[in-house]
Amino acid sequence: MPTSDTQPARILVVDDHPTNVKALRMFLQAEGHQVLEASNGVDAVDSVRENSPDLVLLDIMMPRMDGYEACGRIKQMQDGDFVPVIMVTAKTETESLVKALEAGADEYVTKPFEPLELMARVKSMLRIRRMDQECCSLKEEIAAQHRFDDVIGRSAAMQRLFAVLDKIVASDVTILLTGESGTGKETIARCVHYNGPRSVGRFVAVNCGALAENLLESELFGHRKGSFTGATEDRVGLFESASGGTVFLDEIGETSPGMQVKLLRVLQEAEITRVGESEPRQTDARVIAATNRDLQEEITAGRFRQDLYYRLSVFPVELPPVRERREDIPLLAQHFLTQHAERSGRAAPRLAPAALEALSQYTWPGNVRELENETERALVLTSAGQDIELEALSEKVSDKGPRRRRRSGSLPDAVRELEGEMIEDAQTTFGGNKTRMSEHLGISRWTLLQKMRNHGLEPPA
Repeated sequence: MPTSDTQPARILVVDDHPTNVKALRMFLQAEGHQVLEASNGVDAVDSVRENSPDLVLLDIMMPRMDGYEACGRIKQMQDGDFVPVIMVTAKTETESLVKALEAGADEYVTKPFEPLELMARVKSMLRIRRMDQECCSLKEEIAAQHRFDDVIGRSAAMQRLFAVLDKIVASDVTILLTGESGTGKETIARCVHYNGPRSVGRFVAVNCGALAENLLESELFGHRKGSFTGATEDRVGLFESASGGTVFLDEIGETSPGMQVKLLRVLQEAEITRVGESEPRQTDARVIAATNRDLQEEITAGRFRQDLYYRLSVFPVELPPVRERREDIPLLAQHFLTQHAERSGRAAPRLAPAALEALSQYTWPGNVRELENETERALVLTSAGQDIELEALSEKVSDKGPRRRRRSGSLPDAVRELEGEMIEDAQTTFGGNKTRMSEHLGISRWTLLQKMRNHGLEPPA
């Protein structure tokens, strides 16, 4: 269990002089700490291995093994568990102190020591140990939330996907995730990161389509103070901060030609150059990219570099849309209901048979994201303790909407009515995001804006 600086800790005192051990034991026990003792470096290493202390107070000059070597061995034994070592020494020469720090010591106290100074350093080191343990616990909790076993998907399509991903999590191969919008590409990217050796590093995600080229360059590569208006200080980019971890480049198909050249260099040379600097910096970040566009078509149209595509698609993975994994819809819907119900402090309702049938038959153009929005909406409309009935679902899902009815009148009027309903559905599905709406409907952004105004779905400019 993590040890707070105000809670009793197990502290190992290592000194070959009994009077020194007695004095340290007296001060530490007065603070409520449990004291372990060793008279030389060999016994100290054995005690750390057997008793797992929270902190070590270590003398330097001792028989059999001095404090420098003992400290080095203690630090080598730590497998992800930070055990602070405070050197307690009569040596005040700078060379001795530097040697102690190089051996791995986290702090030092010179003899004769002041009790208040000693206890202050002990508390400080125990506080750092507690923070380190809390950080490790948090990382474990995050990793547990991104296990492949916890990703909803019993369908054959998802099982094939998991079988492929299991083979690549341990490697550093660059991955290109493709598939329709809302299929869960970032979720899969996080699973790859947290289930592999790079989970000890950071996972950083950036939406390449949400930032202008100059802002995206600064975000990814960092900048130097004064390199542009507003650059008031040096800034580390995401590739540097995620060194040893993973950078997730979402919507990679939205990047400009200039940015594509810079990303190509990162993948080829494993180095970046901050904005305003000329010297490159090395980076060790794994790259996972994602797009809902057909990059082969983008290459043909001259909007995406072919050489970058081949660098990104070392291991291409296509995520199946929800309509191709219908057996997962009941599981996904119940999962989202449980998740949102817990956030609302209520018991998760069940899905009535009619509602479940409607959810399973709908085509879900917005995929998992749209399904989650639908279940959250149904939960809001359902009283606590009641099942989710068909009436709680939106008209487009419950098959009661005007889009489903038999139309009368002229063909142009029917086409116009259907067009308005499809745009309105897309607006709901994609939260008003014009870029995603236009891609889903297969029209340009400019055409979409014109049609929205014609149907009264967008206020006039």
